[in-house]
Formats: sequence, structure tokens, C-alpha cells
Amino acid sequence: MTHVELAALTHEPFCAGVVLLHEGRLALTLNVDHLPAAVERPALRVGGVGGGQAPGESVWDCAYREALEELGVPVHLVPADETWLVDIELSGDARRVDTGDGIAPLLVTREERPNPDVAFAGGLPTGPVLWTATFLATAEEAPRPGDVAGLLLLPPDRLGDLDATPTVEEIAAAGGEVLADEPPPPETRLWLHPHDGIRLAARRLPAV
Repeated sequence: MTHVELAALTHEPFCAGVVLLHEGRLALTLNVDHLPAAVERPALRVGGVGGGQAPGESVWDCAYREALEELGVPVHLVPADETWLVDIELSGDARRVDTGDGIAPLLVTREERPNPDVAFAGGLPTGPVLWTATFLATAEEAPRPGDVAGLLLLPPDRLGDLDATPTVEEIAAAGGEVLADEPPPPETRLWLHPHDGIRLAARRLPAV
């Protein structure tokens, strides 16, 4: 079995995040940035919960912080029974891996960085590969939008509905719910990047 030492990633570029199911629905983030010009407006970008490291953080520290910042509530990381490694450049290449000590993530991805000598921000490491660790998580409180435009609660088996860039009204009919301080108009389009990591993680969720 392949070994990936998560503790060593402090010295390499990485992102971390969580998969949280609240009352049987995935908690996804909504933001207004990085939307393709071709997507009809008004629109929101759907994404997983997570983001890039801060100086000195471990992968686990980053996952906890990002979850709190975006979901508005603290989470507990849950060890995954199996951890899968996916090489983004090698489509479909997924294999089980061991990640050493610490809470095991559900998914680890790695992809080549176009600018390996450029750090994402001051104090962060450089390197040819971007690692991303996605952990299973639980929360004792209901999620609420933190530093994001909103949250989307969606049954995992309806994630594919986002391929059609549905409206808020259409996704509500599919069992989804948008949480936002200022609810978006019902005609607002919801767009999920075709290679967003939440797609890979959702396929490997344990049965509940």
C-alpha cells in the first residue's frame, strides 16, 4: 500500500477541507468568485468546504480552521476507514493509501502546480505538487454561513444535478436548501467546477 506522510506536508503546498453531512445532506459552500463568463447571471459557485494552508499549520489544523471559517461552527474530524489517493493528472487513478499517524482523511489528491517556485502567500512553502486532504467531519451544531456567500445543503445523490447549472429554485425541488444572510433570487444559477474535489470525495462516502 502506498504511504503518504501527512505530517510532512507542513513543508509542501497543501489545502485541506472536510465533508460534513448535516441531517443527511452535504454542506457545500457558495461564493461569487471564479465563475466562468459563460455561466448565466446571477450565479453562485458551489464548492467543497476547505482552503489553503496558513504558515505553520498542519493538514489537520487547516481542516479545522477552514471548516470553522466557512461553516460557522466547530467540527470534529472522523477517521476514515479507507483513504484514497487520486492523481488529478491521471484520470481515474485512485488507490488506497496509508497516511501515518493522526486522523486519516477520506481522500488525498495531488496535482502539478503550474508555478512550482511561487508560493501562494508569504511564509508558505513552494513545490511542484499541490496536495489536498479531505476529511470526514461531524458537528454538534447546524452549519451556518461563515466567511462565504452562503451554504448549500444537498443530498449526496443529487450532486450530479449541479452538472446542469440549475437555479436555486430547481435545486430546492431536488431536496437542496440554500442558507444565506441574504437569500439569492430563485433564478440564481448554481455552478460546480467539473473537477472540484467534492465530486471525488462524495463518490467515496461511506454508506450511512
